[in-house]
Amino acid sequence: MFPNRAWPNKGIFVKERLKALSRMINNTIVAPIPYFPFLSLARKYKGLDYIPLLEDYDTLSVYHPRYFMIPKYFKCMDGQLYYCALHPFISQMIKNYNFEILDFHWVYPDAFAGLKWAREFGKKIVVTIRGNESICYLEKSLRKRMVINTLKSVDHIIAVSNDMKEKVVQEYGVERKKVTVIPNGIDPKKFFRTNKLDAQKQCGLELGSKYILALSRLSPEKGLDSLIKAFLGVSRQDTTLLIVGDGPLKSKLEEMVKDLGISKKVLFFGAVPHDETVKWYNAADVFCLPSLWEGCPNVVIESLACGIPIVASNVGGIPDLIPNDSYGILVPAGDPVSLARALDDALNKEWDREKIAKFGSRNTWDHVAGQIIEVFEKVLR
Repeated sequence: MFPNRAWPNKGIFVKERLKALSRMINNTIVAPIPYFPFLSLARKYKGLDYIPLLEDYDTLSVYHPRYFMIPKYFKCMDGQLYYCALHPFISQMIKNYNFEILDFHWVYPDAFAGLKWAREFGKKIVVTIRGNESICYLEKSLRKRMVINTLKSVDHIIAVSNDMKEKVVQEYGVERKKVTVIPNGIDPKKFFRTNKLDAQKQCGLELGSKYILALSRLSPEKGLDSLIKAFLGVSRQDTTLLIVGDGPLKSKLEEMVKDLGISKKVLFFGAVPHDETVKWYNAADVFCLPSLWEGCPNVVIESLACGIPIVASNVGGIPDLIPNDSYGILVPAGDPVSLARALDDALNKEWDREKIAKFGSRNTWDHVAGQIIEVFEKVLR
């Protein structure tokens, strides 16, 4: 959950939060990298074997120690393998720097191993939970039980949405007072409102048309098949659907669009660098995120900061980000009919783009960092 040379778009929200924190406190960043024999032959992990132990990345110095893992299988062993492989490195780091807090951004195997180090060295431990995957919510597995035990044992939990907080409190038995909700933030210097026609020109789009933008990983939980079905029901004929991103469902979604005969109206652009997404937001009339489940999606925050209204599923942390119909429309997940109706309404509505941009830009990463430090101080007290 941290970007590097091989994975530049992975975990950017973690990097942005730690970057803001680094301006306020002394922190050392460790982003372990998996290792197993013939790693370079696996497409998913391509390039990771070339990442150095210490990398300078976007003004941050990041350590990348290796840990052994078995891809796909025996995931209940990952925590112990992670702990054993990284123990010499982490132990030496703790002795050298005498950290007060171990701050983790994934529960298993990271915080599972981190809890062992915290107990061994008498340190406080905080973990952030970001979505269903981070707490194994949809699983029935030994790993989920290990996650629950870890969450009950850490000193404090930061949840990126009220939805995540209620899940771990009501269903996992975590003490309510031990969970603080702090949503993700925004860098207003990177995401801001610009001229729509200029942005469309930069993206190579036909000027003046109506555009719905979906910018996300092309994976099952994002619900893009529902969006494509819903697009068939959009009444405005001057509208094009832009799908920006990559993922395991790309070929399937492209085939779906071809079979429906809408290849000229649904365009795929692949993944784009994070710093270039601002022009895609500004080129759009509506941003759509039809996810089946979510944590606190930064794409919604970024779109709002660019003054673009949202049509999204009413799941996870999305309702926290869209409190009323001045900023977007929420629909049931997996419902193409409701989604089509909402897209039509959004395309035909006169939105106050300045109001949306101001609202989307209010929660900066510096503000988030200040809230994180308050949690750290509370834990140390």
